[in-house]
Amino acid sequence: MMKTRILITTFALIKTVCAGEASLTQTYQPLDGLGAGEIKIVAVTCHHWFSNSATSAVNLIAAANVPPTDNPAEAKEDLNLASTFGLKFTTSDLGDPDVALELKMDVSRFVAPENSYPPEDVIRASLECVRRAAPEKLSKTPVILIGAKPEHQWIEAIVREFNAHNRKKVFYTPEP
Repeated sequence: MMKTRILITTFALIKTVCAGEASLTQTYQPLDGLGAGEIKIVAVTCHHWFSNSATSAVNLIAAANVPPTDNPAEAKEDLNLASTFGLKFTTSDLGDPDVALELKMDVSRFVAPENSYPPEDVIRASLECVRRAAPEKLSKTPVILIGAKPEHQWIEAIVREFNAHNRKKVFYTPEP
């Protein structure tokens, strides 16, 4: 009987430690303005499944965004331009003091859909989201570009500009 209790307690502790703790987290996303003709940088509440993993809201910038609608038969598309263009953002483990602070933008799957916004605007808007969503701990951490191909030199130039920019000031404002 005692062995059974110890075994059950041990499994419960392992499950608690290994399981993620979900929470609502606010981030920013570059959304398709639909009929507005401009990118909308919007504060978005996300269901963060692994919020106790010491990741940040930056990791959710490129999460798919299919908002609630009064016409679910028609409106099913992802409105997040960072997601639809194939961007991905990650940070180092912010809870581990022995890990160097990192903020990465992965463009290895970057593809500009036809008849969409200018790719330069999507990159700039996404970096503005990073500026807004990054916790204070990452406020001066340079963005590391991952997966850039030779044709992405223009992305490298925008990232260099962002890294040199004062993060207390707006980096990108959508033009009407």
